[in-house]
Amino acid sequence: MSRTLTASKFVGTISLGLLTGLSYTLSTTTVPPLLALPTATPAHSTFRHLRALTSRHQVLLSTLSASSLIMAYLLSPPRLRHPYLLWASLAVGLGWGGEAYASAKRRVSRKKSGRDEGIDAGRKSNRTVREGSWTEDEEWIADEGSVNGEVVREGLDGWRVKQGVKAGVWGVGWAIAVVGLWGDGA
Repeated sequence: MSRTLTASKFVGTISLGLLTGLSYTLSTTTVPPLLALPTATPAHSTFRHLRALTSRHQVLLSTLSASSLIMAYLLSPPRLRHPYLLWASLAVGLGWGGEAYASAKRRVSRKKSGRDEGIDAGRKSNRTVREGSWTEDEEWIADEGSVNGEVVREGLDGWRVKQGVKAGVWGVGWAIAVVGLWGDGA
């Protein structure tokens, strides 16, 4: 049982560290070259692909991290139930919870305005299934085939800031987990 708990703590901490690094790298290294592209169309298509992949990886890593840390807490004997496991899990939830709340809010507003499958069902939509940060890709498109560069830049800047905030929150959780593991002697 001791090895299972130790492995669970390490898996949760390592995946939280990877999650922090992913968000930090996106906000500092990946988005600035997208902003330097000569036209908005390649930036838009590249970003849509990047956003979908990022969302998938962040969901995987945050689920793995939170479930491992919570499992380690629940399976620990009462004298080894250290609250750092819950605090680190809370940081994972805070980093991802804001995005989940915003996504749910967008879905509700789309249903209220009739844009969710009803009115726009016949119109060609460039919406992706996994929305990262923007409400709709239709906001980017002025005419058929043209992309508004200013809106793309604003969206990329906003997404970069969100990734930076997530990296900060997840980084605090990672630091808590590392200090907790060090204190455990695991």
